[in-house]
Amino acid sequence: MRVIIFCYLYLFATLGSGEDDGISDDAINELKSELTQEEIDQLLGNSTSNVETASIGLFARLLRMMYEIKEKWLDVPLDHFDLFDNRTWRMRYLTRGSFFKSGGPLFIEVGGEWTIDGSSLVMGGLAELAEEHNGFLVETEHRYYGKSLPFGKDFSTEKLRFLQMEQALEDLAYFIEHFKSATPGLGNSTVIIRGCSYPGMLVTWMRVRFPHIVDISYASSAPLGVGLDYPEYFEVVNDVYANVSTNCIETVRRGFNQTMNLLKTDDGRLKVREAFKDWTCGDIDEMNSMAILGKIIVVLNVMHDPSQYEEVACLTMAIDEDELQSFQLLANFIVLKSKHIASCMSGDTDPEEKRNHIAWSYQTCTEMGTFLTLNRKNSRHPFEMDLTVEESLEECGKDFKGL
Repeated sequence: MRVIIFCYLYLFATLGSGEDDGISDDAINELKSELTQEEIDQLLGNSTSNVETASIGLFARLLRMMYEIKEKWLDVPLDHFDLFDNRTWRMRYLTRGSFFKSGGPLFIEVGGEWTIDGSSLVMGGLAELAEEHNGFLVETEHRYYGKSLPFGKDFSTEKLRFLQMEQALEDLAYFIEHFKSATPGLGNSTVIIRGCSYPGMLVTWMRVRFPHIVDISYASSAPLGVGLDYPEYFEVVNDVYANVSTNCIETVRRGFNQTMNLLKTDDGRLKVREAFKDWTCGDIDEMNSMAILGKIIVVLNVMHDPSQYEEVACLTMAIDEDELQSFQLLANFIVLKSKHIASCMSGDTDPEEKRNHIAWSYQTCTEMGTFLTLNRKNSRHPFEMDLTVEESLEECGKDFKGL
């Protein structure tokens, strides 16, 4: 976790104003002593001497920011709806109280189907609001994700039965009440919670179900009202690339279709493996055709950093009518973009990412629905292939026996 936070803090610090944040030199030196010289060198990308010269301001700012993020745990009931079940599990959460003054608001970033890393506590809107209003910042981790594991590494279908949105809502209510009562100065504080995507759904329902606990909810991109069939997801992907230019979406479409065609022959598969050999989405020599296409779709779908929009623009620079040219342009783009996507870089090898994927698949299969479907007849889909709800349900049955 420390490495992840460090990377985010580096970005935040480079964008900061450079103003003194009031943290003492003793606190800076204490944290500095926890880092090895190798870590310092890796951060600065320079020789050791630079630590004590021009870069010390940035270095100290990073240290101050890291010093304020604290990892904590809370014992939470496993089953909120069974009065006779007294089992608990340890819920992980991260805090930052550097802006807080007694009576200030409590800002909570609600975690979802990922491992929380504290980035929302040091950059972005929530952190800015906390600084402006002397608020306390918290990021909560969802049960069965990250390090918040009720049954450890046992992800059998039987053990996953407590992975439900209803339980997650009760977790949040339990956490908020406990945290407010246990933290001096928060007893009568306003509670503001924020969530994006699935957590956006959670914070919406929290405000509806627990208006006496949550005062304000802010939901971003919450897929409320989505049913089993969710074709709109890929339509939005299509629109993002189409908004760059007509050539851009056509390059994506032609490049993907050419990749599918190449994978149908032995010579074509060799070309695909050569073109994608440097990506970070796994060993392409060990992947079948559907796995390769699936990873390409994942990389194309994820876009949240402004620099990646510039990369999309680069995709259209050398357009012509040759489909093989479109294939190579797409391959170059996928290789470049894959290096910025955590799920691609670690999903095949990181046990934690694998568990996160299993947990989200279980939620999708048992209560979320929202199966991402494709229909080649839909002109707003960039991928000319079919993916139906029935196929997804069949996969659910294979992955989770007894559902």
